[in-house]
Amino acid sequence: MGAVELVSENPARPDDVVGRFRTTTASEVADAIGRAVEAQAHWASLTPGQRATLIGGVAHAIARETSELVDLVTREEGKTLAESRGEVQKSAEQFHFASQLAFQVEGTTFPEEEPDTFTYTLRVPLGVVVAIAPWNFPLSLPARKIAPALAAGNAVVFKPSPATAAVGAALVRVLAEAGLPDGLVQLVQGADDAAMQALVSDPRVAAVTFTGSDAVGEILRQRARAGARLQFELGGHNLVVVCADADLGRAASAVVRGGVGLAGQACTATDRVLVEAPVLDEFKAAVAAELATIRVGDGTTPGVSCGPVATRAQFDRLRALERAALDAGAEPIGAAALDPDALKHGGYFVEPRVFAGLDADHPAATHEIFGPMLSIAPVAHFEEGLAAVNADAHGLVTAIHTSSLATATRYAREARCGIVKVNRRTTGNGVAPPFGGWKGSSSGAFPEGGRQALEFFTDTKTVYSGI
Repeated sequence: MGAVELVSENPARPDDVVGRFRTTTASEVADAIGRAVEAQAHWASLTPGQRATLIGGVAHAIARETSELVDLVTREEGKTLAESRGEVQKSAEQFHFASQLAFQVEGTTFPEEEPDTFTYTLRVPLGVVVAIAPWNFPLSLPARKIAPALAAGNAVVFKPSPATAAVGAALVRVLAEAGLPDGLVQLVQGADDAAMQALVSDPRVAAVTFTGSDAVGEILRQRARAGARLQFELGGHNLVVVCADADLGRAASAVVRGGVGLAGQACTATDRVLVEAPVLDEFKAAVAAELATIRVGDGTTPGVSCGPVATRAQFDRLRALERAALDAGAEPIGAAALDPDALKHGGYFVEPRVFAGLDADHPAATHEIFGPMLSIAPVAHFEEGLAAVNADAHGLVTAIHTSSLATATRYAREARCGIVKVNRRTTGNGVAPPFGGWKGSSSGAFPEGGRQALEFFTDTKTVYSGI
């Protein structure tokens, strides 16, 4: 089957075509992997300093093109300009950090267990890594995968989401312009089934790093080459516990910003809030007041804090979920303001919703929402909330709001999630710490980010030397 045209559009103005791209065929995928294999051998032979210089150059190249990249991310994905600027800055930071990682591909020495034997380990690059990224962070998530892979001496075959193909192409262009060797980062576009099968099952592919839905993760798990190393960051159903001793205004701000910011399209977005019953009504009032400060509209419009959702499929799914919640008797808490110009161009704008009174087994309470919608429910005490967090099938991020250090410390210790926030919104993460979920939110073995990224992107070799 030949290549077909892939069209990406502006979710705020769907008739605005951002770019047209050829989908990559299976034979072209095989060729791309071959070029990556050739480039990787040379790249791995460079000194850490040489790799660090080139990787750091990418960070500077991204910074130089901040304005253009910010505009492109907002136009193609829908974020506000402020959110896009934060993503571009984070992407540059990922490459700055990775330039340091190039010097930290280190081994270990061990005590002598046999006479005249020096025992040590080496860390060596895997070879060719496939990086598959989603549309919700089309620049920073690829950067978090590609940058440490390069620091460790690997080549990368990068597949962006079809919904943000233009941002993916722009990143690869910046990498080339920054001076990375030809062939080192290969771009494949689209979602052709045969091409995707060829991408993850090729025997020359040593590892696959993927961020996306549970369903697609399971498909990739079945199709990946036996023996390939897998790093999957999957869905999150993120619960927040609000204690009676919390600063309720601060907690309400964190909950709303964590659930509605980025149009709720983050795997770390707040989905459900469990509030100690004595302060439920006061907290709901604080949430309504906070929600009233949110303005929905085109991300390029000054004052807008919540842009459109990224695709028509997202729009249709979220509207259906909202209707189902209302039909089930859910009580909307407060309302955000819709910019009067937002609907002129048929954009995918979803009104942010906070629901109370939603049954605990309703899909809007039990599943990842991935949109500007969340629910609030009472609990008798924080232990009930902690038990709900630990019983959930996902375990990406949770948060607790409390003024008690003892409560916060216990929650951080006992919550079965990869990330725990205290008096903070669930969204947002640093460059240096690891990022990874537990339970159904991850493949489990290898978190992304931080120095720990090198564990995924390298193999360990043990050497016994009698010289």
